[in-house]
Amino acid sequence: MSPSYTKNLTCSVLATPIHTTLGLTLKSQFNNLAILNFTTAPIHLTPANTVHGGISSLLIDSACFLAVIPSLKEGESVATIASSFQILDAVPGEGKVYEVEGRVVRRGKKVVFCEGDVRCEGKLIAKGNLTKVVMWERSKL
Repeated sequence: MSPSYTKNLTCSVLATPIHTTLGLTLKSQFNNLAILNFTTAPIHLTPANTVHGGISSLLIDSACFLAVIPSLKEGESVATIASSFQILDAVPGEGKVYEVEGRVVRRGKKVVFCEGDVRCEGKLIAKGNLTKVVMWERSKL
């Protein structure tokens, strides 16, 4: 649990093209919890003018990954091996601020169980459960 490894891996995740394209920002990361924000833009919206469910799923997965990072030893990473998402509601329009929270529910040596949710204006929009496997990184940061 090296602070520099945590910082480098976190920065690497946030700098991936999908996250920068979607305008994702890290609000906080501590105690098995990560909170992300994004503001809706045309790239997030369906023809019905609501956030695409796939974006909610992607961001829950990302928030959960960021919640796990502080518990990793240098050289470790995680990959999602199972996931389930429920889209509960839709909020129409551009310019809406969404908050995505990822939480570690249980961390073992090889497997991590996570859950997350997406909220807009305090309203629960989507939720998900993920299982991640702990592995050694294939490349250096």
